[in-house]
Amino acid sequence: MYRCNMHSYTTQFLLVSIVLVSANRNPVHLVDNTYTTLLIAINQNVTEDQRLIDSIQEIFTSASGHLYQSTKQRAAFNNITILIPKTWSDDMTTEKATTEKYDIANVVVDEANPNYGDAPYVKQHQPCGEKGEYLHLTPTFIVEREWSEKNYGDSGKVIVHEWGHLQWGLFEEYATSINSTYYVDPKGVVEATRCSLAVTGTSYDFNTCDRSGNCKPCNTDPESGVLPYPYCVFIPDEPNQGTASYLYANYLDSVVNFCHSDPEGDPNSLHNVLAPTDQNTLCSYKSAWDVMELSADFYNNNNPPVDAMDTTPVFKIVKENEFRTVLVMDVSGSMSSNNRLNLQYQAASKYIGNTLPLYTWVGIVEFGTSATTLANLTQIVDEETREHLTSLLPIRTTGSTCVGCGLEMGVEVLEDSIFGYAAGGILFLTTDGEENQYPYIGDVTPELVAKEVIVDTLAFSDSADPKLVGLSDETGGRACWYSEGDESTALHDCFTASVTERTSSSTETPVQLASYKTTISNSQTTTDAVYIDSTIGRDTIFFFFWDYSVSDSDEIDVVITRPDGNTTIDSTDSQYNSDVNSRTLYVKLADIAEVGTWTYQIYNPSTSSQVVEVSIDSKSVDSSTQPIRLSSSPSTDYVADSPPMAILYAEVNQGYSPVLDAVVIATVERPSPHSPVDVQLFDTGTGADIKKNDGVYSGYFVDFVEASCTTECRYNIQVAADDYDQAAQIRTISRSGAMPRNYTIIPGEEEGVRVGDFSRVVQGGMIQVDNSVVYVNWSDPNDDPFPPSRIIDLLVIDTSYDNASVTLQWTATGDDMDKGTATIYDLRYSTNFSQIINNFDGCDELTNANLTNNGTLTEPKESGQIETITAILPSSGPGFAYYFVIRAIDDVGNTGQSSNTAQTAIVPTPIVTTTATTTNYPTTSAYTTWYLTTVFQPIQDHTEMWQYIVLGITISILSIALAGGLFVLYKYYTKQKMLTKVVPTTPNSSPTIELDSHSDLDA
Repeated sequence: MYRCNMHSYTTQFLLVSIVLVSANRNPVHLVDNTYTTLLIAINQNVTEDQRLIDSIQEIFTSASGHLYQSTKQRAAFNNITILIPKTWSDDMTTEKATTEKYDIANVVVDEANPNYGDAPYVKQHQPCGEKGEYLHLTPTFIVEREWSEKNYGDSGKVIVHEWGHLQWGLFEEYATSINSTYYVDPKGVVEATRCSLAVTGTSYDFNTCDRSGNCKPCNTDPESGVLPYPYCVFIPDEPNQGTASYLYANYLDSVVNFCHSDPEGDPNSLHNVLAPTDQNTLCSYKSAWDVMELSADFYNNNNPPVDAMDTTPVFKIVKENEFRTVLVMDVSGSMSSNNRLNLQYQAASKYIGNTLPLYTWVGIVEFGTSATTLANLTQIVDEETREHLTSLLPIRTTGSTCVGCGLEMGVEVLEDSIFGYAAGGILFLTTDGEENQYPYIGDVTPELVAKEVIVDTLAFSDSADPKLVGLSDETGGRACWYSEGDESTALHDCFTASVTERTSSSTETPVQLASYKTTISNSQTTTDAVYIDSTIGRDTIFFFFWDYSVSDSDEIDVVITRPDGNTTIDSTDSQYNSDVNSRTLYVKLADIAEVGTWTYQIYNPSTSSQVVEVSIDSKSVDSSTQPIRLSSSPSTDYVADSPPMAILYAEVNQGYSPVLDAVVIATVERPSPHSPVDVQLFDTGTGADIKKNDGVYSGYFVDFVEASCTTECRYNIQVAADDYDQAAQIRTISRSGAMPRNYTIIPGEEEGVRVGDFSRVVQGGMIQVDNSVVYVNWSDPNDDPFPPSRIIDLLVIDTSYDNASVTLQWTATGDDMDKGTATIYDLRYSTNFSQIINNFDGCDELTNANLTNNGTLTEPKESGQIETITAILPSSGPGFAYYFVIRAIDDVGNTGQSSNTAQTAIVPTPIVTTTATTTNYPTTSAYTTWYLTTVFQPIQDHTEMWQYIVLGITISILSIALAGGLFVLYKYYTKQKMLTKVVPTTPNSSPTIELDSHSDLDA
């Protein structure tokens, strides 16, 4: 027996523990065995339909019962809120909305995602055990119940499948790529990827299918050829004996459980640790129940089983309210330092004057020793309203700092409005110092939470109270930090993000194209440019904020040149606006901006240099077109572990279509005197990124530094995305959520469409570091606590029986997680699966001495590059299943976690005999079209292109011959006035063709 060494897997879950669910989503908790806060929201573009409401209730009522059974009587749905669009009829609602918003919903109902079609799926980009972002359902799936249940089975069971992803961070237990369709167990038996193994079925060779969809079983005998094989698909029996897993084939009537690892439990639900599933790869071979029991729902026996519980949910239907926000602005004496009050006025002026959409409700409160209401909650209905509200912004400082006073007054403004309640309202709090006046933040936080008020906080300077980030976390708000540095644009960016992150689904929400500061010497001109892409151009605004340190007469001058290179906009143009009090110059284009490069020149007339901030916004080209958007957030906004580390996430998309191959850079501003750090984020499915080509770009951030911060040290994040490499594209990539019974409904792969030039920038949140953290001494090369990140895509791409060799491929990791270059690889293999995952050091090692000239293990490539090696193994033949695991080691000996397991068996190459194939594949078989379009076709396109060339030439010759033959037949027919049959006279002649008045030529 081998002793299980679980150190690397424990480390994985310790790492995961720093990752928090996004505060932007509606929190869902299991209390007394029921979920009481589930929010389902219908997109504003969905047509009003009472059937949609009725079906949602039916589906989730069914799901609640299945959830109760699948969790062993420990969980069910209770109170569910359905949020309908503002344009739908009032008589559909049952009560008023409070905090409910579409952009924070747990379940969204919207048009189909091109990558999934009408398949339900969960947007999931965080590690194992962390919650997904949202579940996406389409009106077709919900309303067309006959269609959905024919293809996916009981719709309620589909919801339970997706709930595993959304609530517990589980992953699929079916094959998600051609390389994971089958595996060879330690006894040399070929098995289809599934969980549990109790699920019975048959593997069919789709290269043998006739036009009726009848296919021959696959060869699974290792002596004559081992799967995976491009045409073979495992189809479960119906009915079946397998009782798990929901993450495999939830459509089977027999499936009622998630897979477990308890040897005393249901044997028909036992976890299949051997299968190359995403669940095994990303959760380090833990079963679904192993992960579920680590969640807050069930950890330490939370929510134990309850017998005979009523699982019928209670539904309420509400309509979304208008956006309501109150600016709570610090005017204490310290705000007179460093032009803080002026900069606060400048940012708030832009926020009210341009950022907030029409029909938003806004109020203004100032606080020092006490608090005062400057503007009651007022709806923005025109430019005059904006100008009036801007004129009420505070311009004088006074007194001490009573943050609690300002928060309480903000709640009063929300309540003393036509709405009559504060729930769902947002307080945008800006402050520069530690509170020193009762009531304090801690005193008013319980009231804010009880009244469901959201608080966004902007820490103005390094001296701002460290409790701000906790206030935002507890109320579901955003936390920001403005350092006052000459390069930081966080002040304006945070105001903007407070709106755009909450209304990103609306085409009326602007995107930010540029946000940066530049220092211009006296009497000098600087020139820059921005590209307006085809998805935007409406309500485009160029903002230029000049320095408060110069006099009013030193106002900058700007000239903007259109893409034609000739037409300019200058101070004489009606689109050119300037306000000396807010040091703001802006140009708001009257028409839709032309696609192309817009150049702008900024002239500084002052006798001294000044810092100018540039910000450029634009909306979608029209109200029906989704613009390319960028969003970003860190895995956590508070770090208390040593050594400090976080994951940075960014998403680039156009609607539901991910933008692939963009260049995404996160710039992290660090405490003075340390300079900012650029972190490139990748969508490669390696390192911090768990899924390739989903439009979510990820990367580890480890460059935290020790500094003399007034309170706790803060880090600001700005993320930029563009097409610098001229490779960005939108491409349909076939994906599935719950595995369908009929794979023909999954969209096929499509060629990518180039996006073209674009640029986006966004405020990516902040990270605050606890004072107890022990920092890395980056000047000491031996102080290196970060190992290389785990490799999760180790893959066997080729084997040779004659050479007894195997070719392996993986993506290189880094020196510090996914940064830099590792020093060496430690590659091991075994014919015992238990040994390879539990006793890595006891397995046989492969070194460069075992390699051919293809690849090396001692000179790793830079992180993100593809590695390939070919190794010679000691034996091969039927019965030998090989398992491979790799890990990277850095220059001080830090060892990364063990990778996923790659497996193969080296056997003689089979001689494949098949019937003649045709591109008109039968569609009556459940899996045929999907498999041949998403698996077989790409392989043929990229690895057997010569066959297509030969086939094309052959078809051309045959077509000419056929045309000539038909011409001869026609002449003969007209001459003889009769033709009954053409019968082949040799074994190699063409098939019999019947020709009469009712027949067609069938090639």
